[in-house]
Amino acid sequence: MTTLIPDFPARPVPGPIPPWPFPAGVTGQIPGGPATLRCDLPGRRLAAVRLVLDAGAGREPAGQDGVATLAAHALLEGTEPGGGTALAAAFERLGASLYATADLTSLRIALDAPATRLGAALELLSDVVRRPALDDADVKRLVRERLEEIAQEDADPGARAMRELRARLFPAGSRPARPTGGSPDTVKELTGEQVRAFYSAVAPAEGTAVITGDLAGLDAEAMLAEAFGGWRATGSPLAPPDTAAPTPGPRLVIVDRPGSVQTYLSFGHGVPPRSHPDWPLLAVACHVLGGGLTSRLNALLREEKGYTYGMRAGLLRMRHCGVFVAQGSVHTEVTADAVTDALGALRSMLDGVGEAECRASVSALADRAPADYETARSVAAEFADAASAGLGPDYPRRYLDDLRAATADEVARAYAEHVRQDALTVIAVGDAAQIRGPLEDLGHTEITVVEG
Repeated sequence: MTTLIPDFPARPVPGPIPPWPFPAGVTGQIPGGPATLRCDLPGRRLAAVRLVLDAGAGREPAGQDGVATLAAHALLEGTEPGGGTALAAAFERLGASLYATADLTSLRIALDAPATRLGAALELLSDVVRRPALDDADVKRLVRERLEEIAQEDADPGARAMRELRARLFPAGSRPARPTGGSPDTVKELTGEQVRAFYSAVAPAEGTAVITGDLAGLDAEAMLAEAFGGWRATGSPLAPPDTAAPTPGPRLVIVDRPGSVQTYLSFGHGVPPRSHPDWPLLAVACHVLGGGLTSRLNALLREEKGYTYGMRAGLLRMRHCGVFVAQGSVHTEVTADAVTDALGALRSMLDGVGEAECRASVSALADRAPADYETARSVAAEFADAASAGLGPDYPRRYLDDLRAATADEVARAYAEHVRQDALTVIAVGDAAQIRGPLEDLGHTEITVVEG
């Protein structure tokens, strides 16, 4: 007896992931105020406003490192002395939240609010940015809090390594070489008068107001014009930004942490800014090196050697340049071996990039975009970053397109061209008494030891 086997159709397999376009924005200009960028995202009922002002740490007056960060913090105290708690409560009643930060390029103010209450939230924000108290007593308290933050930052080996990396990569005395939020010596001398003088010099017309979310039924441009129209600087213009470029190594610096059981390693090199056409290719190269557990650094130092729980590589964004960084913690006793192997992994890129690892990295970076930009705030943040760097509203979409077009040969070419293996800066935050000798034996370059 013959048993007939049904002729089942072939098992379905997933097809290629369709390219996801970054949402398009509509530009505008507020008379006497900042440029605008609006992006309607149907269904995102929590709207996001990002005000990007050309007043970052790179434009601080001489001797006032940290005043931009302090001004951002002081804005959150509101329009009355000691009013921070009341201001936070006023936003909370609207279901909204307000944040402010400063980086090397920009002072950024972030508002998240339900679309149905966006008008009222923007009214509050308008009062804050136009008439901040910036009170002496509030500034004194914020100085104390900032000094505590700096101590906490320096206690973190990763943050300490990044501070030292910038100090070595950029020319001594330049603003990019110094901590964005200031040092204890500069912050403790800052006053309310200096904060008010810095903020009064901020030119709103040089900024951009981004608004994203479900804007159906809202005249978003009119709301932004009402909030920021006619707002002008009242102080003397800020100094031009310090755009000192990174300088090549080689360098090896030990930041001494006696008794540390781990060494935090950071490898850095200056690269072109995001406006350069090779930036997406460098992003893919970073993912090949340190973007996941199967990346080259992790496959060698974590999976094969067991030196670390993980290494990562990425690009530090600044307006006038970028910085390639590979970093992670290793066991103290294998510090020198880990440096040797990490340098070997970085150098392996010069031998080429495999097509499979290139496509996997492109997929990881580009195909996750719908999840990365699921919320109005994440879309607004990307638009704000592009505005801060002067890249234009279409940059996020172009960047994703360029990622998808990357080829293995072009990725290897860009990395080899922009990350010179004989010019890397290496920072090791760890116990100098244990790691200096083995590192000297490598003969990489002369070693400098600084206090941790």
